[in-house]
Amino acid sequence: MTQAFPNLVAVVAQSSANGEAVREIVAYELSRLSQFDDPRVLVAIVVAAAVAFVLTILWFYRRERASIPAGFRWLLPMLRLIAVVGIGLFFLGLQKRHDQQIVTDSQVLLLVDTSQSMAVEDESSSVSKNISRGEVVAQALGESKLIDTLLDQHDVSLLGFDQHLTRVANWPRMRASATAPSEKAGNETEQPWQEKLQPSGTETRFGEALRRALAPKSGRPLAGVIVLSDGGQNRGIDPLGVADLYGQRQVPVYTIGVGSTQPRRNLRVKELNAPSRVYPDDQTTVTCLIQGEGYAGRSVNLELHVREGGADRATADRVGSEQLSFDSDRQLLPVEFDIEPAEVGRLVLELRILAPSDDQYAGDNIREVEIEVVEARMRVLLVASGATRDYRFLRNQLLRDRHAKVDVWLQYALPGISQDADEILDDFPLSKQELYSYDCIVAFDPDWTLLDAQQVDLLESWVAEEAGGLVVVAGPIHTASWVQNPEQAKIRALYPVEFQRWLTLLDDGLYGSRIPWPIEFSKDGEESDFLWLADSLVESRSLWSRFAGVFGCYAVKGPKPGARVLGRYSDPDAGLSADRPVYFAEHFYGGGRVFYMGSGELWRLRSMDVGYFEILYTRLIRHVTQGRLLRGSSRGRMLLERDRYSVGDDVVVRAQLTTDSRQPLIAESLAAIVVDPDRNQQTLKMIADQDRVGNFVGQFSVPIQGSYRIELDIPDSVDQKLIRRIQVVAPNLEYDETRRNETLLAALANRSGGLYYTNLASALKGSENLGPVAKRIESRAETKTLRGTPDQDFTEWLHRMLLMVICGALGLEWLLRRLSRLA
Repeated sequence: MTQAFPNLVAVVAQSSANGEAVREIVAYELSRLSQFDDPRVLVAIVVAAAVAFVLTILWFYRRERASIPAGFRWLLPMLRLIAVVGIGLFFLGLQKRHDQQIVTDSQVLLLVDTSQSMAVEDESSSVSKNISRGEVVAQALGESKLIDTLLDQHDVSLLGFDQHLTRVANWPRMRASATAPSEKAGNETEQPWQEKLQPSGTETRFGEALRRALAPKSGRPLAGVIVLSDGGQNRGIDPLGVADLYGQRQVPVYTIGVGSTQPRRNLRVKELNAPSRVYPDDQTTVTCLIQGEGYAGRSVNLELHVREGGADRATADRVGSEQLSFDSDRQLLPVEFDIEPAEVGRLVLELRILAPSDDQYAGDNIREVEIEVVEARMRVLLVASGATRDYRFLRNQLLRDRHAKVDVWLQYALPGISQDADEILDDFPLSKQELYSYDCIVAFDPDWTLLDAQQVDLLESWVAEEAGGLVVVAGPIHTASWVQNPEQAKIRALYPVEFQRWLTLLDDGLYGSRIPWPIEFSKDGEESDFLWLADSLVESRSLWSRFAGVFGCYAVKGPKPGARVLGRYSDPDAGLSADRPVYFAEHFYGGGRVFYMGSGELWRLRSMDVGYFEILYTRLIRHVTQGRLLRGSSRGRMLLERDRYSVGDDVVVRAQLTTDSRQPLIAESLAAIVVDPDRNQQTLKMIADQDRVGNFVGQFSVPIQGSYRIELDIPDSVDQKLIRRIQVVAPNLEYDETRRNETLLAALANRSGGLYYTNLASALKGSENLGPVAKRIESRAETKTLRGTPDQDFTEWLHRMLLMVICGALGLEWLLRRLSRLA
């Protein structure tokens, strides 16, 4: 033993030496005991070591016997022995082990349809006969015991689906102390999940939502899926295919039908379009589309009312009326009204359908649009390196427009050349007074190298600070040369596209073809009404599809960050990247707009109709100049990307403000007010743009269709505010078919082993043939047993007790030795 554990002998011999060193030696030697596999050897060693410790302690105190009082002769060694035994037990690492069971609760998913078809008001409740499908579902989940019953055996997750799948709420399985969701219903702060179930999605991707719900995941076993929907499926993969794909998992899907199986009876103002800016005494055409469902052989009346901006509806005057007759159960009829605004200012046009009482959804019978009647005469400067066809046709068009004043600068024209224009310039304006009088500059393949540094600075400040509208058209002659000039950095910064700085033989800056290629519009481009050739999106799309196209497009690397690509050159052989070349693009530059065209070939629209070219350029020029002509205040302007949005879009609002002394307004943020079609208000926080002093940016989403008003009070001013109004339209996708798709819902339940409930009442309470859906889903909880799991609570308690014993014994020994004057 002395050969195997020499340090242990040293412990016996030097037990009165340094205590810390002794503890380290003991710990080391005890750890070496694990080297012996024979338990008898280990027991013998432990017993021998214990006997050696006891004898050493007794020998030590026997040596001090004469100095120790009689009453302490046995007490002091016992205290020391207790401390040593406690230390030994601590280093032995005693543990208590037991078998531990871990229970993983099963999970139930509640999938709720949140697409716009759930806003159809063909359901009923105890309070109202006509409420929306979405409201019925939200009330049922909040007031019934469905979730509470499921929580008896499962964890429950609530998800909403439309074009996306969104997790709304999670509830763990109820324990004895848990609070059921129904008990929280009275506290609005604890129930935001009901607000998240409002129908707003523009598409229904039922199959994709089901695939994500059934896809294998790690964690809790899935016991079942409950779907509350009208069965709409208009985008994405087939839900029945998903059910077949994941059928081996044997997860039942219980479908609950919502909504009527009969065609909807509804009248709807689908579109109401009017120019955002008109001039006094000009005849203006207001167009609208009226959709009727279930009104075959019946007639309805329409009324167009007008009122001043900010005035109450009661003060509106009727300026037109029309009677419509429907020939089929589902029909879309166009209507036009001609008005002649007389006074300058902001007007609100309101179209009303005088619907009969059986209209199932009255919320879409009224729509508003705002127009601005301006008195200013628009000044346009045409800049061209040569007299191209686009330049000549646009010059003649503006010259005939009594609301426009057109000046021209033909850069390489001979001195004294005659041009049909109000004024012919020999050079680009040299002063602010000259340049700032223009509202718009249209430049056809300009040679920007003819401008000196002062003129470039003037142009840049005119766009950024004066909200000037700039239309730039790339061309085959001068664009490639000034793009490579390092001195034209400020000009390149104005453009919404990034140029190729180093051109090669394979990428010479100009795409071209021997045949024309149509312009391929993006989603933003199709929704931008200033690019429409007609008064509606459908008709304009049809006209653009008839346009043969253009032969070329200047090569650019792509759009700049923040720029909107509105159209691309559709030649599949053009470009070196996966994306087609940019043909139409725009962005905000400070307070102004810059619109880019890839080539000057829009004059080819005249082959279809002379008026299409004029309509396009008139709307385009008014679009880029609206920042100047719709300022609303001398101290600032509010800028939007467009006046029309789709439901679910994000609206980016920009504001450019100055102080009374015309210096940029400095503030960290501003608060604007957004008023939705239901007259509800929300605060829009506009953050200061760090790159441009005096500019502020905010963003909000538009969940419902109709007219929105944005108001921004100008700080440190009296009754000065900026006001803009936008129109939000809902696509037809969700309203093309509003009947409940019982075939799909029933087939989905049957293929997955679930059940189909034809209404919420039978799903919640059961019927003669079917029990409540919550009772149908059996628990799939999994129990796992972990063998020999250390009891951490016991180990912690044991260590705490040993520490108390060791410290108590040593402390008491020290106290007694002090009282006996031994230490």
